Amino acid sequence: MADIYRRCGCRHDGQLYPALPAGATDAQRATTCPTLLTDPKHGSWGFALSAGKDLATGRRIQIRRMGYPTKRAAQEERARLLTQVASGRFTHNRALTVRQWLTEWLDRRVQDGLRPSTAVMYRRYVEQDLQPGLGHLRLHELRRHHVDRFLQAQLTGGRGLVTVRRMHAVLSSALAAAQRLDLVEANAASSIRLPPERPQRAQVWEPAQVGRFLDEAADDRLGPLFEVAVFTGLRRGELLGLQWQDVDLSDGELIVRRQRTDAGGRTVEGEAKTAAGQNRRVGLGPAAIAAFERWRRTQDADRELWQNQWAGGSWIFTREDGEPLVPQYVTKRFERVVRQAGLPVMTFHGLRHQHASLLIAQGVELAIVSKRLGHSSIAITNDLYSHLLKDANRQAGEAAEALVPRASKGLSQRSEHTTHTHHGRKGKKQEAPAEEFLF
Repeated sequence: MADIYRRCGCRHDGQLYPALPAGATDAQRATTCPTLLTDPKHGSWGFALSAGKDLATGRRIQIRRMGYPTKRAAQEERARLLTQVASGRFTHNRALTVRQWLTEWLDRRVQDGLRPSTAVMYRRYVEQDLQPGLGHLRLHELRRHHVDRFLQAQLTGGRGLVTVRRMHAVLSSALAAAQRLDLVEANAASSIRLPPERPQRAQVWEPAQVGRFLDEAADDRLGPLFEVAVFTGLRRGELLGLQWQDVDLSDGELIVRRQRTDAGGRTVEGEAKTAAGQNRRVGLGPAAIAAFERWRRTQDADRELWQNQWAGGSWIFTREDGEPLVPQYVTKRFERVVRQAGLPVMTFHGLRHQHASLLIAQGVELAIVSKRLGHSSIAITNDLYSHLLKDANRQAGEAAEALVPRASKGLSQRSEHTTHTHHGRKGKKQEAPAEEFLF
């Protein structure tokens, strides 16, 4: 068959007419559809291209494409594919579906060491959303309008923006991998516009409320764990991953070496969430040190009571029988203490933000806050707590002014007016509402 040809769907004696090659001979013109010879808009253009041999089967790969409105369009597409074949970027696996590729991609990521908790989240989006919505399409046929229509349908169907953004991120990652392997020419999930994400804000307790929480937690078995969380800012998984060799109470310091997280109902052990968080050193104040000491006494009593049946090793936060605590159990105990204390609702992760807010309120440098929290960059810390920094920045300015004696009373009167503005009547400070900040 010629490289470039025109063909229609007409039949003669039940058989399709042969294609009409570009530059056809008289014999070829005599056997083709008569309408192709008289009507240039009849049928469509196509091409054929040899792409070498399939390494798996040894068979010759022959590319045939149809449906181009003009001869020029068919020639340009053939030239483009010829370039791909010559550069080794052409793939002939046109039967591969989005469903099949998403499964293969996710399996590869898991084999490459994807964090178990992340793998659970990815699998949920792949199996429950992406494959049912887009899996029937051939991978090479997936286009941006398919992705855009799918994501918009999720939003109009009531799915949250954060969920849809994560869904989009998973799909985009899978398609980027397909593009690197030359399975697709472009990432169909790129350049997709979603509504701007509104900042999520969480309530942070006032210092007095933190004290009320800790007083209430003092009667709970996990009270020391909650106190360590408040005064270190460790993630839940990092707290449960602590072993006694990670804590030096004499020097007042701990090292984050691992975390224990929930992954689809099972607890898995791994490294800290970020490279910056791994092996980071966190200084301990007197309250945190005392909390560790109280917990050690509790654990010693458990070990003595259970004797040979005590299953503990070097883990710090354990059940009465020595087994490490389960992440969800810790969260449920925390939520119960919050309810008993009559405090505004807060997630366990909120204690991490609570720690940051206490540090910033005391004027601790943002770089120190960032290192204690294990953020990958100080920019992340600044984005999360920039609104709290405004107050600290203003207080720093006021502190600098207070050091300079002035003969003029104008500045002092202005400062007094500012004080009234912030605190209401002079000498009578009004209680501020709980702080709000970004996750």
